[in-house]
Amino acid sequence: MVQQISYRAERVNELIRRELVLLLKKETKDPRLQTVVITDVIVTRDLTSAKVFFSVDESSQQIVASLLKNASGFFRTSLSKSLDLRHTPSLSFIYDTAPNTGAKIDDLLSKL
Repeated sequence: MVQQISYRAERVNELIRRELVLLLKKETKDPRLQTVVITDVIVTRDLTSAKVFFSVDESSQQIVASLLKNASGFFRTSLSKSLDLRHTPSLSFIYDTAPNTGAKIDDLLSKL
């Protein structure tokens, strides 16, 4: 069964993604976080939590995941100041393997 996402949830997904990209580029001082790419954000129906999918070089994936987890409070506080939402969702960061898988498939296809 395919779960339908409301228009509001889609808007909130995009707002959070856009704001997180800006925060990563402008507000974080750790250079390891400068290479993070936010690939997707999915909020729950009640907008209380959000899964933030990110991509980064595989060699630094564990370190960056830990840094993002530790900084989730900072990101949530910053989002609450910049977004016009009654409640700011809690953030959980999940490493997105899709970009790496796509690159591996492209590499295999080019070798054929």
